[in-house]
Amino acid sequence: SPLWQGEAGETANTFFVSLLEPSLATPDIHAADYADLYASLLARENVRERTPVHPRVAIWGPFEARLQQPDVMIVGSLNEGTWPEAADTGAWLNRPMRQELGLPSPEEDTGRAAHDFISLLGAERVYLTRAEKIKGVPTVPSRWLMRMTALLNGLGLKDALRPEEPWLAWARARDAIDKDKRIVIAAPAPCPAVAIRPRRMSVTRVEDWIRNPYTVFARQILKLEPLPPLGQAPDQSLRGALVHDVLSRFALAHSSTLPPDTLVVLNDIARQLLSDLTGHPRVAAFWMPRLERFLSWFAATEPERRKGIVKVVSEISGSLVIDAPAGPFTLTARADRIDDGPDGLIITDYKTGAIPSDSAVQAGRAPQLLLEAAIASGEIGFPHLAGRGVTALRYIRASGGEPPGEEKRIKSDDIAALAENALGGLAALVAEFDNKETPYRAIRRPGFRYDYDDYAHLARVAEWSAHTDDEANS
Repeated sequence: SPLWQGEAGETANTFFVSLLEPSLATPDIHAADYADLYASLLARENVRERTPVHPRVAIWGPFEARLQQPDVMIVGSLNEGTWPEAADTGAWLNRPMRQELGLPSPEEDTGRAAHDFISLLGAERVYLTRAEKIKGVPTVPSRWLMRMTALLNGLGLKDALRPEEPWLAWARARDAIDKDKRIVIAAPAPCPAVAIRPRRMSVTRVEDWIRNPYTVFARQILKLEPLPPLGQAPDQSLRGALVHDVLSRFALAHSSTLPPDTLVVLNDIARQLLSDLTGHPRVAAFWMPRLERFLSWFAATEPERRKGIVKVVSEISGSLVIDAPAGPFTLTARADRIDDGPDGLIITDYKTGAIPSDSAVQAGRAPQLLLEAAIASGEIGFPHLAGRGVTALRYIRASGGEPPGEEKRIKSDDIAALAENALGGLAALVAEFDNKETPYRAIRRPGFRYDYDDYAHLARVAEWSAHTDDEANS
């Protein structure tokens, strides 16, 4: 079973096999207490990853290290609360109860940690280290380190713990910057020829372009795409695609009227799509229950959404051509769902993550639905829906948690005006980037808000560019 595979699976297997030892006691407990029992027993289990290490360097626990005879021993984490750990009586018995039952006191673990510490000092050369700060907060040295320091001070051997070499000074010198020799590096500003800049873009890519133009430069000009890691577990992007696929197939099969049992149909579609993934423990344990809860919510609320709707169109593609200085620019979209009613269209976007706020949509920071509304109002628009007015923009969030689903409409008295403003902002952005001297860096224009101040994403672009030639990099 995949449940017992990998480092975590093998550790869990060893743990549960050890519980089957005949010599162990079998206490009678209520079923409701099993979770706490296993949590307390598992608290001391460690999962060790099998990662490549240096052939002459080994990382051991205190007990393992006592069984070895290394030339050099580094005793780390000598901070109070880490080594030794704080004495814990546990969730079951307090100190008087443990004493009355004749159980050992929690401080015995501290004594064993002290024994490990003294045993490890028997190596030929020992380095004692600790963290002076953890997450920016000063720490307290281990009690043994403080006692050893006090003892050596009393014996007049204060310098005995000083390192033979200035290790810390060397480390600081490596990272030090000479103020007189600093090299100031400006923000990257790639400036490709206008002829190779994109003339076609989807509404989802426009949002990336607003927030981070370097993704457009890397993907659509350098043609670079990160490869997925080998053996990667199912992630949130795959979960989002599956939710979209379930709702799309349902809408295609029942575009005009709902089936007698909506929930049964939705669950059947979900099981068909997830049949290839249900063997994965994450999908079986988390995705399926959460998806079933969301589908129950969707089936209960869908009749209200269908009132007055002539038909529901799913996964429909549309486009809009924008006049720009360097030639026509085509904006494309693939709408998750469009409800066609007597008063106009309702455009819906399915989300498995957070829903953008009304202010983010109205300010143009999340322009996807507004640009889809602009496409719907255009001459080409969406097939068989061109020229129809848009009466509402809606998000449906599939969380599967609490609540299992959420429906939210963008608050606005004039959807057409918002869509026109977003389209005008996009046209201004396209015109700016049609200038041959405009680099893919920060540009600020009124009426269309975007922010490129965070350059952390450049690390990924640099990693991509490392695999290209000098001409492509330039």
